[in-house]
Amino acid sequence: MYLQRELQKVDIASQLLIGVFNWQDLPIPDRILKLRQCRNERHIMLRVFIDGSVCNIDPSIDNKLVSILPIAQWDGISSTIAMAPLKRLRIYQPHSLHERISSRLRHQFFGCNPEKFYTELDAWLAAHRIKSGLTGQEQER
Repeated sequence: MYLQRELQKVDIASQLLIGVFNWQDLPIPDRILKLRQCRNERHIMLRVFIDGSVCNIDPSIDNKLVSILPIAQWDGISSTIAMAPLKRLRIYQPHSLHERISSRLRHQFFGCNPEKFYTELDAWLAAHRIKSGLTGQEQER
C-alpha cells in the first residue's frame, strides 16, 4: 500500500487492516447491485501509530467521487471515516494461512466471479468522474 510505504520512510509505524462492507450501503443503482454474487466485500485500510496514538485511516482517495462516496481528509492525528460502513474490521495479514484458506473458501463456496458487477460499477463511477469535471491529475491528489 502506497501510504504505508510513505509513512515507513518517515519512521511512522502502521499495519494493514481489512474491513468488511456491503455495496448496498452505498448509493449504487439497483441495476448494478443486482449483478453482485457476494453480499459482503473486503476493503483494505491502515492503522497508524503516531506519537503514542492509534488511528485507523481509509487512504482511498478519488476526489471525483466525493458526491457519491465519503472521501476522507486525514488530519494526521485522528481516524478517518471509511468509504462505507464496516461490518467488521481486523488486522490483515495477506500471506497468513488464515487469509489464504478463507480466500479459497470464499471463491469455492460463493463462486464469486464479480467481473460483470465490477465492469458495470466502473462504468457508473467513470460517468460520475466525468460529471465532476476534475482532470485525472486533480483526482489523484
